Amino acid sequence: PCAPPEPRGALLQGSQLYAVIDVVPVRRWKEFMRMLELREAEIELVELEVTHIRDQQYEMLKRWCQQTSATLDHVFAALERMELAGCAEALRQSLPVGP
Repeated sequence: PCAPPEPRGALLQGSQLYAVIDVVPVRRWKEFMRMLELREAEIELVELEVTHIRDQQYEMLKRWCQQTSATLDHVFAALERMELAGCAEALRQSLPVGP
């Protein structure tokens, strides 16, 4: 029997972090992290410590995941609050279903 698809309420994992990074427009990234309630000081610290933008995005997401019970539901809710429903849909389609 096939395993059921992973619930969206499950915690974010490595490959999912890159899927999120790929769909959120770079120019709206900090706004996205604020929507997810990553502290401003944390965002600024990552910007100082990490040179490349993609690495910054990964590090911010990783820190957010460590501080909260980070789920895809939170990500989708943040994207919808930012009126990025198209990005949310792209993310849904990019995530693997099942095992």
